[in-house]
Order: sequence, then C-alpha cells, then structure tokens
Amino acid sequence: FVGPRPGEKVSTGMALKAAILNALGFVTSPLYLFGHFFQGKPTELLLGPGITPELLNDDRMGRMLDSLYAAGVTELFVKVAKSARRAFPFPVRALHVDSTSFHVHGAYRSGEEGQTDTGDEPLVIRLTHGYSRDHRPDLKQWVMNLICADTGGIPLLFAPGDGNQSDQEALVSLLARYRQGLELGEVVVLDGASYSQENLGALQGFSWVMRVPATLKEAKVLLRKELPQEAWRPLLPGYRGLEVESEYGGVRQRWLLVESQERARMEEASLQQRIARAEGEARKVLGQLTARTFACEADARRALSEASGRLPLHRLVYLGVQEERQWERVGRPRKGERPLAVVYRLRARLEVDQEKLERARRGLGRFLLATNVLDREGLPPQEVLRRYKDQARTVERGFRFLKDPLFFAESTFLKRPERVMALGMVMALALLVYALGEWALRRRLWEAGSSLPDQKGRPTAKPTLRWVF
Repeated sequence: FVGPRPGEKVSTGMALKAAILNALGFVTSPLYLFGHFFQGKPTELLLGPGITPELLNDDRMGRMLDSLYAAGVTELFVKVAKSARRAFPFPVRALHVDSTSFHVHGAYRSGEEGQTDTGDEPLVIRLTHGYSRDHRPDLKQWVMNLICADTGGIPLLFAPGDGNQSDQEALVSLLARYRQGLELGEVVVLDGASYSQENLGALQGFSWVMRVPATLKEAKVLLRKELPQEAWRPLLPGYRGLEVESEYGGVRQRWLLVESQERARMEEASLQQRIARAEGEARKVLGQLTARTFACEADARRALSEASGRLPLHRLVYLGVQEERQWERVGRPRKGERPLAVVYRLRARLEVDQEKLERARRGLGRFLLATNVLDREGLPPQEVLRRYKDQARTVERGFRFLKDPLFFAESTFLKRPERVMALGMVMALALLVYALGEWALRRRLWEAGSSLPDQKGRPTAKPTLRWVF
C-alpha cells in the first residue's frame, strides 16, 4: 500500500478518499476543478482535522496520481478489493470479464505512448487510436478492463490497456495472470470476442461461460438449423433452448442454443426493413434485365435464373419473352425485306421468395452459449443463460456508471499516460465503493423486510445508491 510521506498535510490515501467523494458527488467536476468541489463542504469532518479545501488542489491530485502509478495500479486495486471482500464478505458465484474504451483529449508524443516490459516496473499504456465504444474514432483512447463479481457488479480487478488492445487476447491473459491473486474459484463469464481455440486452451483449469461467435462454421449450421418443436426446453421466462455436445478447440463443452422471444420480435422487425431495402435493389436488377435484349429465349431465361439466385430475399418469376425484329432502317419495312436480327426481351415479375424468407426467419432470436462445466446438475442450462445475462447488470452496468455525464471522468483530460492509468484506478475504486454500498443497502433492506420510496414514490427493496444520495 502507499504510505504517508514526512511533512505531508494530505496523505495519498486521504487525497484518494477525496477523489472518490468527488466522484460520488454526481456533479460535473473535472479534475482541474477538484478543489472547487469541496468549497463550502465540511472537509475536516469528511477527511480529517486540518484538511481544508485549499489543500485539495490540482497539484495534490497530480502527486496522488503519480504515487498510485508508482505503486502499480492493478496490483494496488486487487489488494484494496480483497480487503473490501474480507470486510464485507459478499457471495460470488461468477466473475464477469469485459472492457470498454475512454477517449482522451490532446496530442500525445510517440515517446509517451508506451514502453517495453523491463521487469517489475509498471508498464505505461499506449494512448492511441483503436475501436471506439464511444463512436469517437477521431480521438485517441485507452481501454479499461474489469473483472466484476456477479453480486452487485462489485469490481475485483482493474487493469488499464492500450487504446488498440485486442480483447480476444487481453482478457484471457488478464485472468491467467491474476488467477491466484483473485482466488478465482468461480465460473468466469466472457463475451464472444474471447472464444477461440487458443483461448480455450489458455483457460484450462477455469470453469467458464462464453458466447459462441455466430461466424464460426459450426455455429452457423446450428443457428440456422430447422429443429423440431419437441427438441426445445423452457429456460428462463421468454427463453427456450436445447443442448448439444461440442469439442471445439479440442475442449469438451456443452453448447446451449438459446431462442429469445423478445429478440426474435426485434429481429423480425429488422427483417421486414431488410425486405423493403432488398426489394428496391431487386427492382433495379429487374429493370436492368428487362432493358436488355437476348439472342434467344434460353439466354434470357439463363440470365433471369442467375440474377434471381443472387437476390437475398426475393426471386424473379419468368413470364415469357417478347420477340423484337431489328430492321435496316426506321419505318415500315418493305415487302419481302428480311430483318437484320431477331432479339428477345424478358417479361418477369418480382416477388418475395418464401424459401429464402423461411431460412432467414429460422435463426431469428437465436444465439449460442458454451460452457466447459459438463455437470448439468451443477450448472443447469437455465443457470448458464442466467450467468450470461448477468453480464449486462454487472460489468456492463459498471461501465455505464463510469461513463455517465455526471461522473467526474467521462473523458480524460490528462497530459501523461501514467496519470491516465492512475485516474482509471480512481474511477474503478469509486465504482467499487458505489457497488459495495448499494449491495450492503439492499441486503439490509432485505434482512429487515423493509423498503424505500423510489423516484415515483413507490416502495422498492432495490433502490439505487444514487437515488439515496
């Protein structure tokens, strides 16, 4: 841990506590206005005797970030999270792993964009362009990796990454690196980006649940396969599924084909839009064909068949050909004059191809999950689905919290990558405090059989901590 330094009026720990209070104040207060947040607030009561708002300035914040970086932001965060878990022994059934990006403002020289691994020294992340979850490809960014408990989405590990980080490699590598430090004995849940033959081998010894990418050949077949109704089994409300065995990547696993009613309705609406767009393109194809002339009826029918086969959702129906004679000169031909050529024009109509449409509908609402937990009683199919769905209310919810416009670090305005890394740790610690506080509040309400009024005045046993604040 980071200890106090001689002569410091505000220790690094106290400055960190102040930064977390700033973050949980839910007001737009950028880093360079850090001291302004505490103006008029009882800082001595909140932070300790002798601590005034004037001491909580941007210089102190900068030195605090430097100290956190020097201590190793990931290692330090893991220690804090383990201490929190000992102080508040919350249950953990699954760990959810994911990443998101935060864009940065300003130009960063190449010398500030990374370094090689030289041993125990902390590595500096690369602030660079990459896949932007914020839809800002014009800005450089860094990536936040989190491992969260299924209980309340409480973060247990934070690790900053390069702006162009490959999730396919980074997340599994992170799990393997901190396996002992996190005491990972639970099922880990990852998204489809991590599902590959290489990663399945690297995850040996872990119990995992992952989404299978729809781009895999084996997955495509199963997602589009026509299946009898009796093969499906109910899972959670609005979901049904069926299991098959797989040995993809040389790893024995259960594949769970899931069909969601709500997702199917949404994808049906999208399919109708696709049909409308495809019809416009198909009419252009039909217009081009009917404008052409052909040497014989067979050529016309062949061209129609080839064009019809290329249409994704429609077909062209042959209605016949119209014979046209081409003469040497314009006007009525002379008696006995022979035409220069006889050509044929297509007559056809456009319609939706029901077979193509049925094949497109066959996969609506479906997705594929995989787990290497072969014991169906230990991890039933409905639990596999539930663990995967929890990704949205755990780690993804944490990312939404951190990117809220009211959070003090929606985007990053720092000059050095080292401080960006340390600020990321402050953000993750604020999420840790928030998620842990919300879990503790809801647990107390559940134990007391009590509730609190929500925003509309109705009683709820699961209030958000922000609403309570």
